[in-house]
Amino acid sequence: MQIERRRLAVVAAGMCAFFELYVTQALLPELRRVFDASVAQVSLTVTVTTLGVACAAPFAGGLADRFGRRRVLLGALSLLTLATFGSATANNLAVLLAWRAVQGMVIPGIFASVVAYIAEEWEPVEAASVAALYVAGTVLGSFCGRFITGLVTAQYGWRTAFVVMGLLNLGFLPLIATLLPRSRNFKPTRSLLASLSGVTGHLRNASLLATYGIGFTLLFSQVASFTYLNFYLSAPPFGLSTHALSFIFFVFLAGMAVTPFSGRWALRWSPRNVGLAALAASATGLLLTLRHWLPQILLGLVLSSGGIFIVQSLATVAVPRLAVAARSAAVGLYLTSYYIGGSVGASLPAAFWSWGGWPACVALVLAMQTLAAVLVQFTWAGRETSPVKSEVGRFAP
Repeated sequence: MQIERRRLAVVAAGMCAFFELYVTQALLPELRRVFDASVAQVSLTVTVTTLGVACAAPFAGGLADRFGRRRVLLGALSLLTLATFGSATANNLAVLLAWRAVQGMVIPGIFASVVAYIAEEWEPVEAASVAALYVAGTVLGSFCGRFITGLVTAQYGWRTAFVVMGLLNLGFLPLIATLLPRSRNFKPTRSLLASLSGVTGHLRNASLLATYGIGFTLLFSQVASFTYLNFYLSAPPFGLSTHALSFIFFVFLAGMAVTPFSGRWALRWSPRNVGLAALAASATGLLLTLRHWLPQILLGLVLSSGGIFIVQSLATVAVPRLAVAARSAAVGLYLTSYYIGGSVGASLPAAFWSWGGWPACVALVLAMQTLAAVLVQFTWAGRETSPVKSEVGRFAP
């Protein structure tokens, strides 16, 4: 019973971490109208949040290594709730960006704590399925955040949408505190400085560095796709409203459905093969979005997002397994690379959008996914880099 309870807590924590992270993606056309801002300016509501995550992640990992996974997780969730309520009070775009940055800086405390908790509290083979559940929770949180805020904004305005999201986090806080047991295998570092000193060792680990690079490409692809997709679908010939755009994020549920199986697939066919197949599916999905037919675009988005989620679940397991010490710090570095990718993915495609619209953005994302495939091919190919260890301790050939 306790095992089931803590699995539920892991899923709930994943949801909370992602409720607010990309919450403004569904609101970009509305925020552009309200603040009379450009595409590049309102896209900063995504950029500053992911950049905040990237900057704070190593320190959040160090805090979790020093003070404990559960304590840092609950503290970060409390601060995130306050920052979400604060976002609703913004009277101009600059203030909203400031609150979005604060949200980004406290979210890593959730990520780093949960991923390290999974690595320590479950056996390696079982941890793969639990990590997949966590990623499924993040997918569900991403969907709920975008979908709920889109619906609430259409009816009551964007400020009310942030209030609703704050109330959701406030409700999840006691639930997670009740369901998640204290760590049994956690060993605190001697000091915060000692935990952060482990960063230098991680930066000399070639397999970790390559996995960090994979993380960069994954979030770049996801954020670039779903940020500029809103401008693509709100313009002719589609002309979708904010209300209609919120329904687009139902495609995330397909990703949530397949992600829990990724650990099982990796054990059977190897993480490398599963990762490459998932990236190929994602690239195919992006190509399908180039035709001006909404059903085909939706199918393409299902393939694109589902492929990314699968590779992300494999990378989530890989990082703490590849780190020999200071696991939360290693996860923190991964998050830094991952969310720098998201920040760049939110801003860099603006120039491509101005130059060639959606097709140019798709070409950029495909180039990034090609890089991801190269890193997967040459990194997740041997025993020492295995994100999921089988009984013989190596990947299938």
